[in-house]
Amino acid sequence: MRARIPGWARDLIAAAVVLVTSFGPLMRFTDGLSPVGWIVVGLPVALMFVRRRYPWAVLVACVACFVVVSLTLMLTPFSALPTGLAVFTIATRTNRRTIVITVLCVLAVMIPASVFHEWASLHPLTMLVLVMVGFFAAAGDAIRSRRAYIDEITQRAVQAEQTREAEASRRVAEDRLRIARDLHDTVAHQISVINLHAAVASRAIDDDPDAAKSALTTVSTASRRVLSEIGDLLSTLRAPDESQSLVPTPGLGMVGALIDEFEASGLHVTARIEGELTDLPAAVDLAGYRLVQEALTNAHKHGSVPRAHVWIEREEGALRLVITNPTSSNASAGEASAGHGLLGIRERVTGVGGSLSTGRDGGTFRVDAFIPLAVEVPQAPA
Repeated sequence: MRARIPGWARDLIAAAVVLVTSFGPLMRFTDGLSPVGWIVVGLPVALMFVRRRYPWAVLVACVACFVVVSLTLMLTPFSALPTGLAVFTIATRTNRRTIVITVLCVLAVMIPASVFHEWASLHPLTMLVLVMVGFFAAAGDAIRSRRAYIDEITQRAVQAEQTREAEASRRVAEDRLRIARDLHDTVAHQISVINLHAAVASRAIDDDPDAAKSALTTVSTASRRVLSEIGDLLSTLRAPDESQSLVPTPGLGMVGALIDEFEASGLHVTARIEGELTDLPAAVDLAGYRLVQEALTNAHKHGSVPRAHVWIEREEGALRLVITNPTSSNASAGEASAGHGLLGIRERVTGVGGSLSTGRDGGTFRVDAFIPLAVEVPQAPA
């Protein structure tokens, strides 16, 4: 990055240039300066050191000195230089409309003074005044515009960085939620099966060894399955691109196998499926499968009777899922819905634009979901 010249150094350079260009020509073409002449010629040199602090006062003083010089001394090609530097300072700090008005006002004072001094409106010195003041005004405005452009680019870069950080934080939070939800959906059912059958084996190990053996066999099968599902989940999370994962995504086409698992673990499930479930959108398919899985897991854990009913209907442009199971009359109304399972499937359902209602209706706990199909795959003609 190029180092900037300190402000005091710029002021010193400006004062030196004004000193040389003011006193040099006058000393060459005049015999001497009166006290007033020394003041009006030397004052702009001193004003260069305070032009950044008091730009408007310096401009007025430089214009006044120019008028006095034009009336009492001799104008030179550089007589308008201090005024030009003062205009330049203001132009770097104000808007274009203000500097245009300022330049017009300055020229309205300086041009008549220059014309009066030379007695010709088109004298070269008059043109030099116009060119010098206009040049410094344009240069100052260009620098101000460049600084504003750089500031805007810098601000945009800062905002873009902040936006990227916010987006990264949001994605991290979404990934954490997705991982937690997938982990719950993957292992909750199998852990529930292990817990229930381990309790059965513990109670029956002395009185009914065959029942205990059957329960332990179920525990062993569920343990292997949950280890396999956790491995599949970790494989999915480790994949650099989710599209490259070789782990199949569960869907409602696998709901029959899911019901068989619950049947094997002791939950009697009746099912009614209406409509074709093989061409559902992937997000809807996964949300429906997880909904059935979580509802049956809760029925197995909290139901008063090991029985549940699943009804899945594909309507025109939507999917309806209803899962019910008996519950004891003295059970807490929020018993089955207090955990993270139903919260997770509610997030899944609402995430695909659907709605979910859960609760007890008399002696039955009911999970009712309505999911619109965002993408309808047309059926092939018969």
